Amino acid sequence: MALAAGLCALGVVAGIGVVSDLHLRSQLRQEQASLRTTQARLGLVLADLQTAQSKLNSTSAEQETLHVALELATWELSGAQKNLADAKSSLSSQQSAIGALNTCLGGVERALNQISVGNQSGAVSSIGGVSSSCQSVQGTSSGGPVFPFDFPDPDVVRVGDTYFAYSTNSATGDIQTIDSTNLSNWQVVGDALSNLPGWARPDDTWAPGVIELQGRFVLFYAAAERSSGEECISVALSPTPQGPFADATTEPLVCQLGMGGSIDPSPFEDAGGNPYLVWKSNGAGSHPATIWSQPLSADGTSLVGSGPTALLEPTQSWEGGVVEGPDMVLESAHYDLFYSANQWNGPDYAIGVAQCAGPLGPCTKPLTGPLLASGPTFVSPGGPSLFTDTQGGWWLAFHGYLPTAVGYPQSRLLFLRPVTFDQDGLPVVGSSDAPG
Repeated sequence: MALAAGLCALGVVAGIGVVSDLHLRSQLRQEQASLRTTQARLGLVLADLQTAQSKLNSTSAEQETLHVALELATWELSGAQKNLADAKSSLSSQQSAIGALNTCLGGVERALNQISVGNQSGAVSSIGGVSSSCQSVQGTSSGGPVFPFDFPDPDVVRVGDTYFAYSTNSATGDIQTIDSTNLSNWQVVGDALSNLPGWARPDDTWAPGVIELQGRFVLFYAAAERSSGEECISVALSPTPQGPFADATTEPLVCQLGMGGSIDPSPFEDAGGNPYLVWKSNGAGSHPATIWSQPLSADGTSLVGSGPTALLEPTQSWEGGVVEGPDMVLESAHYDLFYSANQWNGPDYAIGVAQCAGPLGPCTKPLTGPLLASGPTFVSPGGPSLFTDTQGGWWLAFHGYLPTAVGYPQSRLLFLRPVTFDQDGLPVVGSSDAPG
């Protein structure tokens, strides 16, 4: 009995253990299934997270792209705004230039109309009234012309603080005259020689040269003689530099008819204050173009001495068989003779220099080429005139064509360049234009 009861109890215990084990195994399987489900869900979550991260990365790249595009658009907008501002400024400048051009052309047209009816003073007034407008149209870049109208064969003289420039005949008269107080802004004065002597043909006056002697201003100029048609030199006087100059001569002062006539007079003083005149004979037959010198009377109205002395002839290839437009200056005991050479109406025209032992020579050429030839702002420089400014500095005035308008009937305009001299008295021409 007892054994049976014990076996029975053992069986119950064993049964309970079997049941518990089955239950545990069932729970384990459930937990494992739940774990697999959880892992599967975790896999999905991780996949979603990777997708989200990928989208986030894509969004960041898009943001960076948008940022770059925004910066580019901002830069382009800034450039467009600047271009618009430049266009507005350019339009304003063009409108201003058109206005200045219309003013200039209107004044020139009025001057031409007044010249056609013999109203010289009206023409001078019209040209003077529009000179600043015409200069602005022409431009005032460094090294450019300082006066906007035709002004060939210039001669510049300083009287006190004012500079007077004289020129070959053109719109404002037989001897054009302009003045300035700063060498940059020039005003039209008018015609310095309103009446020619009876032997001279009107409207054919060239290359004036002015000097102050004995309290009067003496003007030398070339004019065509009526009887021969050749160019000859005359003299006129005035108490003021602007004129009017009066010519009381009954015949030319110099007229070398056998040598093709005389032109380009230029007065100067030697170290002792004695006046001289240099000029050019055109050349004819066996006589080449030649530059001459001869003493003047103290008042400058006549030539004195035994006759003219030849100073210079064309001897170098660049001169093209021509020397003309002389201007002699004295600097530190050195006499330098500036001159033009070659064909006045062509691109090879240029300025040379000779050094002379005295006002009557002899003269030699220290250079094998020109002192000043065509440059970026002018072509065919000629008609040299040396003068000093209020500070004692030397300047070279000369005429030249604009590079885009070379040759007759284009205008020869007024240019200025500073000049220094080396220890041997040889001039060095600077590249800048007038001050101010």
